[in-house]
Amino acid sequence: MPLPSSVLTRAGIRAPKGIVYGPPGVGKTTFGSTAVKAIIVDCENGASHVSCDRTPYLYDWPSIQQWLEALASGDHEYETVVVDSLDWLLRRAEEHVSGVNYTLAGLKQTLNRSHGGYGNGKQVLRNYVYQYLLPIFDTLVNSGIAVLLLAHTARHEITTIDGVTMEKSGPEIHPDLANTMIEWSDFVGAARIGTAGRELILSETGQLLAKNRYKITTPLSLSWQALLDAMTNPNNKENKNA
Repeated sequence: MPLPSSVLTRAGIRAPKGIVYGPPGVGKTTFGSTAVKAIIVDCENGASHVSCDRTPYLYDWPSIQQWLEALASGDHEYETVVVDSLDWLLRRAEEHVSGVNYTLAGLKQTLNRSHGGYGNGKQVLRNYVYQYLLPIFDTLVNSGIAVLLLAHTARHEITTIDGVTMEKSGPEIHPDLANTMIEWSDFVGAARIGTAGRELILSETGQLLAKNRYKITTPLSLSWQALLDAMTNPNNKENKNA
């Protein structure tokens, strides 16, 4: 039986997809706005201070879904979709899944009470992310559009492969979805103000959760161009044969 498609043998650089997180005021939205031909999907009503192309404030999931599907259709000239922020987008998805406007015995519906209770709503939310949200992000990436997810900072309890548990700062993501979103991303970067100014950390430290698939080991200036330059640096081991 023949193989269903050609075997890929060369490394390559595709449109990047990843998360940048940091405290309020560090410059996450400004960073996103300077990406190549960017549009900000405004899920938390926090982008009005930045001069850039952006959606109106999208306060519910149907509004967010409409914009994501329109952007995924490819009928536009944008090259970067910036979600501001991922934590608020996931909250709107959670509200949609749980039926937040549904009232039962005078109580507002919650994720735990939805879909028969006993945690069924959490599984439905995970399925929605796997079956709808990540595929629509992948549609964007596969068409050459970068996806940048901005997030706030939260403390996470991390257990190493040696069984050591520690606390680290990481992106504020629904606990049932954090691992999924981090695994999906090509990079997870921590934005902070260092001694030399605003910088982006893409390698994990004792205090910060971070990763990248481009072999970037040193801090970068908090600049989209600096990130692109580091991704395509021929000295990065992963890109030598690209």
